[in-house]
Amino acid sequence: MDQSGVLLWVKAEPFIVGALQVPPPSKFSLHYLRKMSTYVRTRATEGGYPRLSWSTWRHIACGKLQLAKGLAWLYFEIFDSLAVKTPKERLEWSEILSNCMSEDEVEKQRNQLSVDTLQFLLFLYIQQLNKVSLRTSLIGEEWPSPRHRSQSPDLTEKSSCHHKNWNDYSHQAFVCDHLSDLLELLVDPEQLTASFHSTHSSLVSREAVVALSFLIEGTVSGARKIYPLYELALWQPLHAESGFSKTSKAFSFYKLEAWLRACLTGNPFGTSACLKSGKKLAWAHQVEGTTKRAKIACNTHVAPRMHRLVVMSQVYKQTLAKSSDTLVGAHVKIHRCNETFVYLLSPLRSVTIEKCRNSTFILGPVQTALHLHSCDNVKVIAVCHRLSISSTTGCIFHILTPTRPLILSGNQRVTFAPFHTHYPMLEDHMARTGLATVPNYWDNPMIVCRENSSTSVFRLLAPCEFYVFIIPFEMEGDTTEIPGGLPSAYQKALGQREKKIQTWQKTVKEARLTNYSWISALGKPIYAPKMSKAGTKITFFEDKNFQGRHYDSDCDCADFHMYLSRCNSIRVEGGTWAVYERPNFAGYMYVLPRGEYSEYQHWMGLNDRLSSCRAVHLSSGGQYKIQIFEKGDFNGQMYETTEDCPSIMEQFHMREVHSCKVLEGAWVFYELPNYRGRQYLLDKKEYRKPIDWGAASPAIQSFRRIVE
Repeated sequence: MDQSGVLLWVKAEPFIVGALQVPPPSKFSLHYLRKMSTYVRTRATEGGYPRLSWSTWRHIACGKLQLAKGLAWLYFEIFDSLAVKTPKERLEWSEILSNCMSEDEVEKQRNQLSVDTLQFLLFLYIQQLNKVSLRTSLIGEEWPSPRHRSQSPDLTEKSSCHHKNWNDYSHQAFVCDHLSDLLELLVDPEQLTASFHSTHSSLVSREAVVALSFLIEGTVSGARKIYPLYELALWQPLHAESGFSKTSKAFSFYKLEAWLRACLTGNPFGTSACLKSGKKLAWAHQVEGTTKRAKIACNTHVAPRMHRLVVMSQVYKQTLAKSSDTLVGAHVKIHRCNETFVYLLSPLRSVTIEKCRNSTFILGPVQTALHLHSCDNVKVIAVCHRLSISSTTGCIFHILTPTRPLILSGNQRVTFAPFHTHYPMLEDHMARTGLATVPNYWDNPMIVCRENSSTSVFRLLAPCEFYVFIIPFEMEGDTTEIPGGLPSAYQKALGQREKKIQTWQKTVKEARLTNYSWISALGKPIYAPKMSKAGTKITFFEDKNFQGRHYDSDCDCADFHMYLSRCNSIRVEGGTWAVYERPNFAGYMYVLPRGEYSEYQHWMGLNDRLSSCRAVHLSSGGQYKIQIFEKGDFNGQMYETTEDCPSIMEQFHMREVHSCKVLEGAWVFYELPNYRGRQYLLDKKEYRKPIDWGAASPAIQSFRRIVE
């Protein structure tokens, strides 16, 4: 078979996960890496070659390349995380570290680690992918080649992708442009001239080609199986093309290089191929009144393990929730989303969030890297092996991570907080990705770039500002609490707040509220409307479409669960009603105006459980006015309105509401934009803090009037 039957491409994962999104240290240049290649071979008996120990790399990095010890470990650990390991092996390493009582014990355990020397040299060299060229940044490419003209399309198909870690054309161009250097870096120094250059007689060892398989893989035309580079290069029908000699048991440098250049092509599982021919997913739908369209594509139906990609863009003013095999083990890129809640509740390989604004992302465990770039006012909730951020402003990270979060360049007002949520399959997903609850370095970020030498770029969330996050979906699984628990200071603050809520609920229960005597949690009367029984009526049905047993009510009822085992449809014949999931007006609440609701999804219910109800008093005259405040006790910026607000973020540029005053009418707060998520009923009164309206957190994103 001739070489035209072989297709080679550059692997995406070493660049997506392995290339740190920051200009590399100056001494990662080819000159110094060649010196390192020679040096480690002379230290073969001291942990230098063919396996490079942590202690030897620390000596080279700190003593010869003049890196800080923390930065030396960072690169070593990133490369080690790319190695193929079972979840059990990863969990065992986490357990070993968690049992260490001092830094000396940690260092002792690290000294037992080693990595493939030649592959590590390649890993250090590809950090040049994000090297800043002053000439290019000022004048661009002076003589662009055809390869440079054909750039990877971005998700809008209007401009090129500038994020090189996800641009498979950049990966291919980098390897092609530096192929000679990469091979010379792997060749035994004896095969090179004094200036470290190859000759026509230079040979490349089998071990070097095995190492190059870290970056290159391929297949044979017509075959579905993917082979590492060395298997194809050593395939007997290709010996003449690849330059392999059975006599020397090595490859001719120039024949191997020529064969590689002839066979290298675009990655069939890369971002470009995914966007052009990948499967389009209907996870999100176009929002009425906007021209923006959500675009979600994946290649998981054709790509093998470690090559799966899911790319989503322009999800706007929506809640996207998914937990499926499509996501398991996938590299996920989220691009240009705005005012959106995204729940990806599956074990993921890596996640990149880029150019998103005013959004919240709740992620399943991320096995390798979670990276944010150029995001504003974004909240991320995740368990991940490593977090890195660059060019972010006003972002909050609730994370559980066994490595120090990396603060790269261009960040402002970053907040770190403990991981604060759970879903039923979370611990199972953590086990599948090899992520444990300890060690957890969420509160010990590492500032990588010199421009951020001041720690003022970030802060740790104060316990008094901390709230748990509830994932509002029913799923099967065994996880019922936050894995690993909360730090003591945050648990204490949460306990104090929960105690206040319980006191408030107890007061409501003991007061035996009716529509003739509503009182506040402080015991002061608000108003005492007398509602005509003839004017208000609600009927609850056990089955859908108003079938099965039913219960009628024309006044407040603290517990009708004894009459109905479930509720799947409701008919409101008069007035506006607030119905509650639990007895005594507790749990999830839904406000229902006059109308028919044939199934619980029609009132945005999470399930078929309802247990109490009360009629909503509407002020006469049809007057409405509300004031919202960005801080508790009516402090901070105040905004006043008399109209509905589908997005507090868009209209008032507020992420949360900490206090409010209802001056006229009755209103409903919603946890999510566009009147979605958990609801809270607000009567005419003052609310100094979220627990005053029955909420455990200030997460309010929309509100509207209750109109008869």
